[in-house]
Amino acid sequence: MTATTITALNWNLEKGINWEQGAAWIGEQDPDILFQQEVQPGQLSDQAERVGMDGYIAVRRPGSNNDNAIFLKRGGPLVFVEEYAQDWAPWHAPANIAVKFRDANGTLSPRQISCVSGHACYWNPEYRLTEAKWCSTLAKPGWLAIHFWDWNSYRIGEGGPWEGYDDHAFVANRTYDEGGRRHTDDRPDREMLTTGYVEMARHAAQHLDQPDAMNASSGYREHPGRPPGPRYCIDRGYLSAELAPALTGFTVCDTPHLRQLSDHLPLRAEFDATALRAVLHRPAAMYQPHDNRTSTGSAVAAGDPA
Repeated sequence: MTATTITALNWNLEKGINWEQGAAWIGEQDPDILFQQEVQPGQLSDQAERVGMDGYIAVRRPGSNNDNAIFLKRGGPLVFVEEYAQDWAPWHAPANIAVKFRDANGTLSPRQISCVSGHACYWNPEYRLTEAKWCSTLAKPGWLAIHFWDWNSYRIGEGGPWEGYDDHAFVANRTYDEGGRRHTDDRPDREMLTTGYVEMARHAAQHLDQPDAMNASSGYREHPGRPPGPRYCIDRGYLSAELAPALTGFTVCDTPHLRQLSDHLPLRAEFDATALRAVLHRPAAMYQPHDNRTSTGSAVAAGDPA
């Protein structure tokens, strides 16, 4: 039977501590693609088997076990094309694969989506800005991308105020210095929007009458030195504007059980399969390098590389 809805999940499952219970919940959701952060060594294959998906993990970075990964449903509508090792990263390397849409007859779409699972650096705002700037490499005209990250930073207009914090390291981590003043770090969000990406939660709130899509995904755990309260959505998903019309729903999944399993809540995005297929079959004019001895012109209709 042809799928009518494509479901994507994102979850920073805190240091993989409760991965078995997390995998049980993920299995109940039956996603077509899962973006996950803080996967621990040895968990990828075990979790993949538990949820019936194939797992792809990022390049290991020395000194930390918290890796980014992407899982694809076996036999599902999204098909793996290629994996890209992003070893340029200053902290945790993002997981990056390209997928195509599988039609009912088994043929694959001519265009593809570059999918990225990332965990921005919690302790260096300049690294976070670099990580966000890298995302622009997948935003060229005609290219398609979906990003889910724990951004460790805020939307424009969110974050702070920073009075009342005894945890001065946290304040330093989540702000940046400019002109001798500390500013709430919303630069990754600004960078993604400037690049042309659409934040899924904003789109759902503004165009799909789903205001709860903007709900907080973190901040519900108590931490010494931090005042109780402010909760923000530091876990956010962005996509190419061309994909936005296919989005039909976005949810911050929030239950007492999920709060027990991780210090981050899962995000769930739903896409209309027919609309998504239409985008992936739509011709796109894109620049392609060519040999002037054999070819003329600079824009051709082609499937986009990752």
